Amino acid sequence: MKRLCICVIYDQENIIDSYIIHMLKEVKTCCTYLLVVCNAKSDWQGEDISLYADQVVYRENVGYDAGGYKDALCIYTGWSSLDAYDELILLNDSFYGPFYPLQRIFQTMDAVIADFWGLTRSQAGMMPEGMRYEAHIQSYFLVFRKAVIRSGAFRTFWELLTYPHTMDEAIKDFELGINKCLKRNGFRDAALSDLYSSVLTARKNENPYMEYPLQLIRDCRIPILKYKALFFGNSGYAGALKAVRFIQENNLYSTEYIEKHIMRKSKSEKGWIDFEVLEKFQKTHRRIFIYGFGTYGKNLGLYFQYRGWETEGFLVTSTTEKDGQAIPFEQAQIEADDGIVVAVGKRQMCMEIQAYLQNKCKEEQLLFPNL
Repeated sequence: MKRLCICVIYDQENIIDSYIIHMLKEVKTCCTYLLVVCNAKSDWQGEDISLYADQVVYRENVGYDAGGYKDALCIYTGWSSLDAYDELILLNDSFYGPFYPLQRIFQTMDAVIADFWGLTRSQAGMMPEGMRYEAHIQSYFLVFRKAVIRSGAFRTFWELLTYPHTMDEAIKDFELGINKCLKRNGFRDAALSDLYSSVLTARKNENPYMEYPLQLIRDCRIPILKYKALFFGNSGYAGALKAVRFIQENNLYSTEYIEKHIMRKSKSEKGWIDFEVLEKFQKTHRRIFIYGFGTYGKNLGLYFQYRGWETEGFLVTSTTEKDGQAIPFEQAQIEADDGIVVAVGKRQMCMEIQAYLQNKCKEEQLLFPNL
C-alpha cells in the first residue's frame, strides 16, 4: 500500500515540540512519502523535522491548514505525482498521540467499506452564526482512497477552494466542504469511532473529541487527544484530565510531551492562564479563591484538584440560583495575603471584573487569563 501523507504544522513561536516529533515518527511507519508543510517561513526552533520527513516546505500562514493542504496538492506535489499512490493522508498538529499504533488502525479500517475516512465523526448541528451542518468526518485526520484521489471532483475541490480567512471559514469551506463534495459525488465515508457506536453516541451539536476525550481514548481506541480539549472553557474538560491520567497510568504515551507543550502555550494563548505563573501564585498566597462559577471556573477548580492544590471556593459578583454554591465577593472577607484567580475566558468579561476589583484588592492579589 503506497500512501502519501501531508502534515501541516503551525506554531506562533515557530517551535517544534517533542509531541510533533513523536507524531511524525509514528506517521512515517504508515506512509511511503511524508511531506510536512510548515505554515511559517521564519526559522523554526527545536529538533530538525527534516530528519523524519521526506520533504519539508515552508510557506506563509495563509488559509490555515486548508491553505497548506491546497498548496501541497496543487503546487508542491502536483496531481500527476498523486496518481502513484493508493491513499492520501491529511493531518495537522492539533493533537497529542498516537497512543495506539497507527498501523493497527489502518489495518482495522482496511476492512471497512469506504472511500474516505477519519478518526471521529461529528453529528449534525448548527454553527454559532446559525448555519446548519450535516454529520461529517472531522478534518484533523483524513484518509482518502484511490477512487477519491483520482477523481475529478476531488481535484476540482482543491483547485477552486479559496484560502479561508477565519477559522469558521476553514470549517465551513474545507471540513464541511470536502465532506459535502465527496458525498454529493457518491463517495462513502467512515470513521473509526463509528465502530464503537455501542459504547459512545455523540448527540447533535456535540464535538466528540471535546466532549468525550476519555471515552474515545479508553473505550474506542481513538489514538489522539486534541490540544484544545484541555482548555478550561471546554465543557468536556473533566474527561480530558481523566484521559491524561489514563494515558499516564497505562503507559500509552509520555505525558511529558503534553505537559511541556501546554505549559509553553499557556504563556501566550488568549484565554489561557499561564500555568507556571499560576503555580507560583498559589504558593505565595495564604488562601486562593476562584472568581467565576461558570464552565471555566469549575474546570479551573478541577485543575487545582488534579494538582493537589487547595482553594477556598468560588467568588461571584452576586449569587443566583445557579451559582448558589459560590460566595458573593462582598461576603468573602478577602484579606491582604489572599489570592484571586479570575476564571473567565473572554476579554470583555475579564476587563469588567478587573474594573470591579481594582479598588477592592491589590494588584498582586489578582491573576487573570491572557488577554
